[in-house]
Amino acid sequence: MKKFSAGLQELSILETEKIRVTRYSEFLLLYLENLEFSHQRICDFGCGTGVLGIYAAKRGAHSVTGFDIDPDAVDLSKENIALNDCSNFQPHLIDDSVIDEKYDFIISNPASLPTVKASGKEFFSGGIYGIEMIQDLFDFSVTKLKKDGRIFFLQTSLSSINKAANYAHNKGFNYKIIGVFQTEIRDHYQEFWHRVEHNQRTGDAHFVEINGVHSEIVYLVEAKY
Repeated sequence: MKKFSAGLQELSILETEKIRVTRYSEFLLLYLENLEFSHQRICDFGCGTGVLGIYAAKRGAHSVTGFDIDPDAVDLSKENIALNDCSNFQPHLIDDSVIDEKYDFIISNPASLPTVKASGKEFFSGGIYGIEMIQDLFDFSVTKLKKDGRIFFLQTSLSSINKAANYAHNKGFNYKIIGVFQTEIRDHYQEFWHRVEHNQRTGDAHFVEINGVHSEIVYLVEAKY
């Protein structure tokens, strides 16, 4: 179990080897402190552990709906919802959902690493450019975001920022980077490092190297019509 503070909220989150709270999610939680959730309808897209939706629920959201493609993630979210006493948060499998509602905010920590599912790291996989789940997020938001609603999500610089931004613009969204943080690249990234280097050569990825240590830049993105 992971325990941490998000603003004034004390959260207790169960994790598994496959599904856990990442450094990315913790960065997004810091920004979400600045949002007003009271009486808002929130969607946690790719809910995973449920940590983002739980935070919104505890901040007074009218309702939170979570979606994930992985049944294990939905089950883990339900455990964490019960653990944190958030009855206004309901997670669902996205493929089975017939929920017809629109949201004020859609929040997400999508998989955005340039790797494929065959690598065995499905929960990191964003396809060869790292943007497949981000594209899914925008496809979903076209019909599920309220007028004047906003999307907040994270994207690593190891993925294609340009391709993601262009996809968003083609869907009618304004893609705007509103925050950044730098974090050291972990050893397990090496299995797809050749893809990162290839994408960098073509202008579709970048990283920072200082004294032989590689770091990625993680971007907080806001998107709206």
